[in-house]
Amino acid sequence: MLEIANNLFEVIKDYRNNDGFEQTPERIITWANQFGENAEFVLREVNHIIPQVYFSKAKAKTSIFSQVKKLMQIFRYKSITRFLADTEFLDLQPQHKSQKAILILLDEILTAEYGESLEKYRKYPKINFVYFDDVLATGSTIGRDLVAWLSIIDSDGIRNADHLLRDHYKLSINLFCLHTWGHSFQRFRLKKEFEDKIDSKIFWLCDYKVENHAKWNNQSLNIAFPIEEQPPNIKAYLANLTASKYEDYAYRKSHNPAIERFFTTSENRIVYENLILQKGISLIEMIQNDVTPNIRPLGLINPTYKTFGLGTHFFTWRNIPNNSPLVFWWEVPGHNWIPLFPVVNRGR
Repeated sequence: MLEIANNLFEVIKDYRNNDGFEQTPERIITWANQFGENAEFVLREVNHIIPQVYFSKAKAKTSIFSQVKKLMQIFRYKSITRFLADTEFLDLQPQHKSQKAILILLDEILTAEYGESLEKYRKYPKINFVYFDDVLATGSTIGRDLVAWLSIIDSDGIRNADHLLRDHYKLSINLFCLHTWGHSFQRFRLKKEFEDKIDSKIFWLCDYKVENHAKWNNQSLNIAFPIEEQPPNIKAYLANLTASKYEDYAYRKSHNPAIERFFTTSENRIVYENLILQKGISLIEMIQNDVTPNIRPLGLINPTYKTFGLGTHFFTWRNIPNNSPLVFWWEVPGHNWIPLFPVVNRGR
């Protein structure tokens, strides 16, 4: 197992390495050993998955630089100076969230590549607006921020949404990762809040797409999404959830995806999904007080959804989404579970 752990370590070694946490091959093995006799199997599968979905800091900077160049093409700028003068990179999230970290990297890139900075052009009048974030999973944060920003009324009494609809403004949402199901929710939300036409006025750019809309054809389902053939305790867990929506999204059809590319094999996918589902339920069962209704074995989800969670497998150098399976990030005193990716301010 040490060879597999070493391979995985080379991919994720910069995870939170700027705030005192130190990832090691030995720690990776310790995490895997919590799966008992299935330790090596889980580690092999994770070693196959994570190189596809881990965004190191270096990869993030490459992505941001590439997206800036793409925006210049979309907005039709040849000069970085003119582009920066006309463009505001929205800063709407709290201090601890990903957006501010991405904007810091953006500023470093602008300095290194162009000798420019965001501050230099901050007071210029803007016609382009760019919202950077790491991942759209359910999209609730992005949707809330966009609705609030589009609803702002300027000194002439015109909403940002109306400026966008009249082609006075351009708006782009730039992400490392986008989930198709969450994206569809947020597009619908914006159309409902404003008008259908606004959907065609917003650009969406992403590097990695999670195809997880269970009702759409040809989705790769590159998430943890178990099939319906489950033991009684799994069936009972789902049945006992007080949630009422999207129960028909709880299980994956066994013939989907048609071609397995995310896991090593379609058979191994089933084994892996079932293992982390069972382990996630066992972690939830350790909770002494009332279980927060959005906590599910495969990650946090809207509490009204009758599913096991989003099953997100996407990780960055600074954090992982709470929509990821609990086995990756759960760290609660007394539960004796060591996460592969410990996070701050999370858990029950």
